[in-house]
Amino acid sequence: MKKTNTKLLYLFTIISFLSLDYKGYAQFNEDAPWMQQLSATSRKGKLTIDEMVASFDRYWLTHDKDKKGSGYKPFMRWEYHWRNNTHPDGTFITPAEINAAWALKKSQITQKGNELLERTSSWQPVGPFNHTINGSWSAGQGRVNTVYVDPNNASTIYVGTPAGGIWKSTNGGTSWAPLSDELPQIGVSGIVVDKNNSNIIYIATGDKDAGDTYSIGVLKSTNGGTTWNTTGLSFTNTSTRAGDIYMHPTNSNILWVATSVGIYKTTDAGVTWTSVLSGNIKDIKLKPGDPNTIYAVTSTAFYKSTNEGTSFTQVTSGLPSASGRLIIGVTPANANYVYVLSANTSANSYAFQGLYRSTNSGNSFTKTASTTNIFENTQAWYDLALEISPTNADLVFTGVLNIWKSTNGGSSFTKVNSWSSPTATTYTHADIHFLRYYGNKLYCGSDGGIYESSNDGVSFTSKTSGLQISQFYKIAVSKQTSTNMVGGLQDNGGYAYSGNQWKNYYGADGMDTGVDPNNSNKYYGFIQNGGTLYITTDGGNSLGSNISKPSGETGNWVTPLTINSSGELFAGYKKLYRLNGSSWVAGNTAFTSAIENVIVDPSNNNIMYVSDATKLYKSTDKGVNFSLIYTFPTTVKSVTVHSTNSAIVYAVTQGTGGLAYQSTNGGTAFSSINTGLPSIGKNVIVHQNDANNTLYVGTTLGVYYKDDTMSSWLPFDTGLPNVSVTDLEINYIDNNLTAATYGRGIWRTSLGATADTTAPSSPTSLTASGTTQTTTNLAWSVATDNVAVTGYDVYRGTTIIGSTANRTYNVTGLTAATAYTFSVKAKDAAGNVSGASNTVSVTTLNNVVNYCASNGQNATEEYIGRVVFGTINNPSTGTTGYENFTSKSTNITRGSAYTITITPVWPGSTYSEGYAVWIDYNKDGDFSDAGELVWSKATSTATSATGTFTISGAALLGSTRMRVAMKYNGTPTACESFSYGQVEDYTVNIVAGAPQTPETIAQNSDVSTVKMM
Repeated sequence: MKKTNTKLLYLFTIISFLSLDYKGYAQFNEDAPWMQQLSATSRKGKLTIDEMVASFDRYWLTHDKDKKGSGYKPFMRWEYHWRNNTHPDGTFITPAEINAAWALKKSQITQKGNELLERTSSWQPVGPFNHTINGSWSAGQGRVNTVYVDPNNASTIYVGTPAGGIWKSTNGGTSWAPLSDELPQIGVSGIVVDKNNSNIIYIATGDKDAGDTYSIGVLKSTNGGTTWNTTGLSFTNTSTRAGDIYMHPTNSNILWVATSVGIYKTTDAGVTWTSVLSGNIKDIKLKPGDPNTIYAVTSTAFYKSTNEGTSFTQVTSGLPSASGRLIIGVTPANANYVYVLSANTSANSYAFQGLYRSTNSGNSFTKTASTTNIFENTQAWYDLALEISPTNADLVFTGVLNIWKSTNGGSSFTKVNSWSSPTATTYTHADIHFLRYYGNKLYCGSDGGIYESSNDGVSFTSKTSGLQISQFYKIAVSKQTSTNMVGGLQDNGGYAYSGNQWKNYYGADGMDTGVDPNNSNKYYGFIQNGGTLYITTDGGNSLGSNISKPSGETGNWVTPLTINSSGELFAGYKKLYRLNGSSWVAGNTAFTSAIENVIVDPSNNNIMYVSDATKLYKSTDKGVNFSLIYTFPTTVKSVTVHSTNSAIVYAVTQGTGGLAYQSTNGGTAFSSINTGLPSIGKNVIVHQNDANNTLYVGTTLGVYYKDDTMSSWLPFDTGLPNVSVTDLEINYIDNNLTAATYGRGIWRTSLGATADTTAPSSPTSLTASGTTQTTTNLAWSVATDNVAVTGYDVYRGTTIIGSTANRTYNVTGLTAATAYTFSVKAKDAAGNVSGASNTVSVTTLNNVVNYCASNGQNATEEYIGRVVFGTINNPSTGTTGYENFTSKSTNITRGSAYTITITPVWPGSTYSEGYAVWIDYNKDGDFSDAGELVWSKATSTATSATGTFTISGAALLGSTRMRVAMKYNGTPTACESFSYGQVEDYTVNIVAGAPQTPETIAQNSDVSTVKMM
């Protein structure tokens, strides 16, 4: 692992050359329309998360949040992430508090070295590093804020991400390495490399667009990103944002950085910084070839400096008098050209206001375009990009929802790509944050990753492979194997893992997920607010089906789902719902708000818990009814039940003041077990079924653990980046712990050599039903296991006759009128087998088969006078349409040839007759299987009809039926009632003959009773 410069241990507590502590009124993007609607009074102080949420909710009362690009989702993502990092009064955790938690963790590691050695972690990255598109309509891997190509080496590329820090590639984006994992969780929105020394790198920290991470100012590396130092520009609040950073092209000691509180300039390589322009600076650009001329914009105004940014003058000529967001484009193809892309005001929904161009270095502008809606949405306050070709001053690219292109300086535009066509050659994912040329390559940073075009946008190639930057909400791991799992990603839908490959199998925001405990390839995944549940049954290789939310319900942003050991799926809305096929069945209890957690007791499916804000409810009838059992001081963030002891329940609560708790009486009372945990967000708690009852908590800064032998929690994150851990899952078969993170994908560590030796409980209530001559149906109640039941073995007597992952089994191949006994045993993935269930006795039915009816309606004018076949020589002189001669039989041998002779009788005139003979070779009660029509003859007036055929070598041995039919003026069929003629049935007894190659006869030995047609 890389070492971090010791200066950063005190990053937020030391006094730098310049330390800024502005009381910014918003952690979220202040240009969002609901942020602008907040009162002026509120803006004077530190705005709380609840005030922002209240304004947000009011805004959507009169706007359509479901419209693509409405701006609803960026805030909901932000609120869900930051809600657990606020104080009880709703104000946000500060950089100093994060630093204190970071320092505490380091001191715990130093002071408790021996204890940590007893339970070491060795976290390894699992990805996603790349993915296939197997059903997603908006495929991507993670958000990229900025891209920078080393001016000294075009093969060296850097990207900045909102919560995964800075990454570096030395081979043109083929592979990537993280550079900031040892820092407290950071985002990066601006990067610049010294043209004289590629080892010197500056980064503007934080997430400028969505606020996933706050800015700690500008950091500097002098060794290619191996370690980082503070500069003189450091922020100690969570509201200031930093964006693009630029370096003087001939004097690397001079830099400018755009922040939400102004432009800051350094002339001594970052030691000191001076504010040269106040305001919320959204973009800055240097005039190509003239670093004395610098352009800058706030959301509403354009500024120009002609003295290296020492001072600025506002330019208004030709620009709109009011706007909601501005961004600048310049080009070395014509250094006097300056483009400004403008979004309208908040009151006008940030619609496309126009593209403005200056041909005199920004002294005045002319509007070039405004008619075509190149924004396509109302969230230009969140993402907005503009770039001009370096070789063609009229070639313009813009980005909001999609990328648009103009070849005539903005007079007209065409759309380059579509956010919902992920397999198209021009695809770059929705929401464009960054567009910039480096040489002849155009780079795009979007909500899905980094994309590169070498042909001016005719096509784009994703360079995201290798960037482990995904922001996961939840992860679910198969009980049988940790090589199968599924998770939900911010921006980028559902990610399935199987066959050592990540598969993006549905789009939107992927949320809570689950794996069927009895089928490691069946995954479930929600999108936001529990709107739709997506299901794959082949490990994510395809999107199998989807199920809409319960009628009239809307869940939380992350709507909880869980699956019990029987494979029953539950979801929490304002009621608990159980999935029944493709429909939802509601429980009886209605809650005051949408459920936030749903938990099944792992040792008893009938016991379930749900949490609603601070309240914890319990059910003992599998979620049908709930009772309030406990109220916590703050909102419940996560709950888990002891793996084998239903009386023990654990929980963590929300916010920096949230605690870890334990109950020993089934949840009716809790006590704190928080010692050693820092005052940061605690996202999830899980219990390991081992000798010492180990617990793990995922926090804003990694993972902590505690067991019965310890008085205090300790870090458990060797090798894990300093990143927020949003979910944890234990797999006992592979004995590992999987962590989902917010910005660094999925990680995993071994948990040592603990083996699963606990056998499942015995199945109960075994019954048999639907018994026929050859089959019976078995069913039984579910068995339980400390990990998971993986299947059941079915026994006939003492012999295993089959296995199943379900709780039913169809036994076939039985003999009629025979007694049998059956039992069932459960098994788990570790090979542990339960005791036998109760024994059930079955006697199969007698082998009685009923055949379809067939007859002539009138046999007085012609009928069958005699049938000769084998030893049968039957003079049949009756004149009824059907005669049953099954009392007459003959032996026939498989593989042998036989001749049949049918003699017709005409009491009067002679008529033309057709003939057919069938033998029910497989004794299934019909004559419709292949080969069972053994002979037929077309119509004739011959006085006898004779034919020869060979008995099928595949015919079942024993007695069966032969049908003989004669029909006037046509060839008869086996189950026909015709006008004139006669049908007769006989018995033939099939015996074995010399072995030979049989013809194919359809088998159906499972059929029990064949009804008369």
